[in-house]
Order: sequence, then C-alpha cells, then structure tokens
Amino acid sequence: MGSFRAVAVFPHIDPSNFDQFCLLASQMMQEIQKQESILRYDMFFSDDKTRCVVLEEYTNPEAVFEHVEKNANLLKQLTALGGQIEGSIFPIDQKGSALNEIKSNWDSQFHNHFLGKN
Repeated sequence: MGSFRAVAVFPHIDPSNFDQFCLLASQMMQEIQKQESILRYDMFFSDDKTRCVVLEEYTNPEAVFEHVEKNANLLKQLTALGGQIEGSIFPIDQKGSALNEIKSNWDSQFHNHFLGKN
C-alpha cells in the first residue's frame, strides 16, 4: 500500500494561547520523531499566528492511527487551544480496512489520487 498523506488545520489559535500551543506542539514533535511510520510532519503558522497547518505523511493509513493513539492527550490539548481540527486526506492507494475506517468515521475531506510523480 502506498503512503498516506494528510493536512490538518488548527483553525483558530487565540493569541493568548499561542505560547502554550507551541510548547505542546514541541512536546508532541519529540514523540513524533520516535515514530518511524511518520515520514513527514511539518507545522506552519499563518502570518498572524492564529492558524496552524500540519502537512503529514505516513508509511500507510494504519500509521495515522498509531500517531493519534500515542499522542491523544497532546492532540486533545492542542485542539482545545487551536480549535477542532479540519482535516484532508490524500491516500495514494485507495484500498484497505484502515482507509475505509478513516473514510467512514473521521470528519475529513477525502481526496482520490489521480496523477503524480514518484
């Protein structure tokens, strides 16, 4: 199965929560560095630092479950500070039970792969 890509957006970080958001994100990144199934995890802030966009890439769809499970407490705190996550899913391969579970149970936009360069 091909890699699994996602974009997660924390849509509203109150300026008073920015420093705490950064601290928690840094703690989570320490854990992410230990997870070999996470190929990329890059966080970006809008110019006014009120939105955080996360570009994620995993070895497979199952790996995103591992990430969410291992970082559940930190993700919950980040969501409290940055707003409910707005997600978009970009799987290369469209098959598999993990992918079906994500499609059925997650509130994310799903995008079907068309063309690409390896």
